[in-house]
Amino acid sequence: MKKKILLYLSYIIILIFLDQLTKNWLILYLPKQPDNSIVITSFFKFIYTWNYGISFGMFSQYLEYSNYILLVLNSLIIMYLMYILLNTSRPLSIISFNLIIGGAIGNLVDRVLHGAVFDFIYFHYQNYSFPAFNLADSFITIGAILFCYDYFIGTRTLR
Repeated sequence: MKKKILLYLSYIIILIFLDQLTKNWLILYLPKQPDNSIVITSFFKFIYTWNYGISFGMFSQYLEYSNYILLVLNSLIIMYLMYILLNTSRPLSIISFNLIIGGAIGNLVDRVLHGAVFDFIYFHYQNYSFPAFNLADSFITIGAILFCYDYFIGTRTLR
């Protein structure tokens, strides 16, 4: 059990490190740009923005209380996911929970240190755009997709 915990923690720490490395580098670099962005392609750029709410900035209008509520809620969810991670034997679920937990902790670190989550990845095409997100959000999304695949499709292949 100790070996398993250390292995999972090492994966999670690597994910948190990658997330925080990209965020901190861009926090330092982006403000020096005249328009606070780095254009990568005609539809993709890095922007400098803080998210005070949850996904897509929801509930950011409740700034006075939302940060405390989100800190507690995120911490409880992370602890629950750690419990599930340590009690599953399905390889794809293990990968998915590591990704989700690493991403959740990466965003939690932002919320604790800055009072908001730094988002920088921005996709747009003509009049259409997707809300800015970060590497931690990508880890969470990929982890959730892998878990859904494993839960709904992977279980059928085991029967």
